[in-house]
Order: sequence, then structure tokens, then C-alpha cells
Amino acid sequence: MLKKFAFKPRFWPTVITIPALIILCILGNWQLDRLAWKLDLIGKLEERMGLAPVDLPKATEIERQDDWEYRPVHVSGHFLHMREMTMYRIGPNGRPGYDLFTPLLSEGGNYVLVNRGWVPEDLKQQHLRPETIPLGEVKLQGVLRKPWSRQRFAPENDIENNQWYFGDLEAMADHQDLNNIFPMFLYANAYDDPTKLPVGGRTRVDLVNNHLDYAMTWFGLAIVLVIIYLIFHIRRETPNPEIH
Repeated sequence: MLKKFAFKPRFWPTVITIPALIILCILGNWQLDRLAWKLDLIGKLEERMGLAPVDLPKATEIERQDDWEYRPVHVSGHFLHMREMTMYRIGPNGRPGYDLFTPLLSEGGNYVLVNRGWVPEDLKQQHLRPETIPLGEVKLQGVLRKPWSRQRFAPENDIENNQWYFGDLEAMADHQDLNNIFPMFLYANAYDDPTKLPVGGRTRVDLVNNHLDYAMTWFGLAIVLVIIYLIFHIRRETPNPEIH
């Protein structure tokens, strides 16, 4: 004999489930919209990085830093190596080391804080790497980057010991007593020789893009909710006793 099943929804579980299902679907669709926006943004930034470099703009021309993020520029000036700052970073092949942030006194008389590139941990001190200290006027090409705040679980900047973990440009400029500082970092391009230190080209379009994972999570929860709801309300019918 075939077993018969019936779907018999109950009032309160249905009242609770329908709004919850609607909310989960809305959240999933919202994350899909965010995914499309993020992919478009990444595409625009990658396209911007491929543009020909322009002269470093004046600070007064930077109305929105987002409009200049990842924009290639070039600038000339003199490095102030005595005011170098080091930021702990993982470098090539996962090796620990430091990015070198050095003020550049530009031809216009303003300071630009340049990320010149990465050196391994054992070469943190300048006297161990004299070949990384260019003297005289230099001409740089690189991309502009915005300052950034401390990330979750990241250490605080150790300002007294000139040890940095995130790009607080204002604090770095104050620590080195730099006035007329350009409001964005300049990340210098890599040398043609990949073995030459510091290793430049430390910029990648690495925006966090977890929106697809989030969308799948919300839609997955919606599916699970529907399955649980159906299991809870589908019951096997009890056959009526035969009347003789």
C-alpha cells in the first residue's frame, strides 16, 4: 500500500517563516548587487592603473581621494632618508620584512610620503643596505594610495619606536615633523631588475570581495529554512479504518 502524505501548515510557524524567508532573499539579492558593484569598481581601478602617468597633482586638486586612488603619477625630488619609516609587511614568497616609507621633498617644495618598496627583515637598518639609499635628485613613477586605518586584530602603530603597522599618514607626518604633506601615499613602481632592493610595485587591486560568499550564505539559509518548514508540516496521513 502506498503511503499518503499531506501538507498541513500551522499558523504561527507560517507567520514566522514567511517574513524570515523574505528577509533572507532580500539579503541575498543585496549581496548580488554589491558583488556587481565591487566587480565594476575593481575593473575601473585596474583600468586606471593602466593609464599613462601624469604629473603629481597639487594637494588642492585632490577633492576626492577615491578619484585618485591607484592613479599612476610621476614626480621629481630628493629623499629625506634620515626620516625613513618602516612598516611591517609580508613580502615576496611570504617572507617577513618591511616596507620603506620615505619622505620626498618635491620640486614644488611639498613633501610626499613614498612607499619605496620592501626589504627583508634582516635588512631593516639602513647601514646594512647602503645600495638602497639613492642620493641627489630622483625621478619616480608610481601610483597614489589612500591612507588607511587600523584593521581588526592589527597592532597599534608604535610611534615612539618608529614602527608602523598601518598607514596613518597624518600621524607619520607629525612624527617626522613634516608640513605641507601631500594627502596620499605614493607607491613607487618596481625596478626593472627584480633582485634590486627595495622591491617596489607593492600595489595590487586587492579589494575585499566576499559578496558572492555572503549571497550564497543567505540563499543557502533560505533553502534550509524552506526544507525545515516542509519537513515540519508534511505528515503521513492516517488511514481511516475500513467499515465492514
